[in-house]
Amino acid sequence: MFTGITQFINSILQGPYSGYFVIALLITAGLCYYFLFKRFRNRLETYFQKRGQSGMVSVVRAVYPPLTCYVGFVIFTHSLEMLILQISPESSVPINHMYLSIAFVLALTWFLLRLKSNIVKGIATRAKQHNLDAPQIDLIDKMVTVGIATLCIALLLQASGSSLTALIAFGGISGLALAFASQEVISSFFGGFMIYLTRPFNIGDQITLPERNIEGHVEEIGWYRTKIRTLEKCPIYVPNSIFTKIVVVNTSRMSHRRIKELIGIRYSDMPALKTIINELREMLHTDADIDQNLPAMAHFSAFGSSSLDIHISAYTTKTSTANFFTVKENILFKVMDILNKNGAEVAFPTTSLELPGQITFAQMQNTPSTFSP
Repeated sequence: MFTGITQFINSILQGPYSGYFVIALLITAGLCYYFLFKRFRNRLETYFQKRGQSGMVSVVRAVYPPLTCYVGFVIFTHSLEMLILQISPESSVPINHMYLSIAFVLALTWFLLRLKSNIVKGIATRAKQHNLDAPQIDLIDKMVTVGIATLCIALLLQASGSSLTALIAFGGISGLALAFASQEVISSFFGGFMIYLTRPFNIGDQITLPERNIEGHVEEIGWYRTKIRTLEKCPIYVPNSIFTKIVVVNTSRMSHRRIKELIGIRYSDMPALKTIINELREMLHTDADIDQNLPAMAHFSAFGSSSLDIHISAYTTKTSTANFFTVKENILFKVMDILNKNGAEVAFPTTSLELPGQITFAQMQNTPSTFSP
């Protein structure tokens, strides 16, 4: 029986429709691969998940699409060759192995990129266990991407038969000219690298660029530019080279915020001035929101043009904007209570008019006005 099957297959392969038969076999093999390998992949992924091998799970998830596309391309290439030979037996169309090599390199690059993305996502979910923060993970992601791209270019050059030495020589000459033409781009690229290296701010931090009048939250740190969402919710894209030239204030990393106020009371409240200052000092030294390890001061600072000026200064550990203004509001309300308790009032600008002794207010009322409209 086996001999009969073998003779039947040989008769088909040697017959006039042998090419179509091979094409059918290739397509059938491709379909079998697609369905069987898909089920095998799912079971393999479940197996590694149960054993807690997250690395192997990432490999299994990354390999399926690139390998499927590469196998499909190989089947398509061979089927196309067989179809051309079946239609025109006199033609000679050998498979161009360079295309298969290039396709393999592209599939390998796709697999490595997918594997990198899966691993980075896994690290991000366990960032606290690895003592990594978002900028470090993002830096690792970008550096690995550059490495994969470099490997892909080198393999593509080898697969296409290009001379790597000639390419390096050409790249050295053209790269020098390109460097002069794209200084800002290169500067921003290295500026982005320095941000990841020195970490003056992280994604989510609120920063201020005083020289550019920019204040907002960092949403994205890219290779060329950084995206900042202002307090008015407007996105601003700042080239990374800017951060190497100007001052960056990271308000999210403040340890304290300072409450600093100048309060002016009336000159008529001078008898209660010392009592008011002592009670203000006591209030600052007993308030739970004021850090007592830093100076908390209340002093009579100056004779103002229309008020007696009292300077108040203290530090709170509430650094967020909402919490800080809540603490500051409570402090100011307590200041008002102390002033009311001592019968003092906040002064407002006034002007005193001194009249000669012989002129009375009644005389001024009886003096006719010389103003005429």
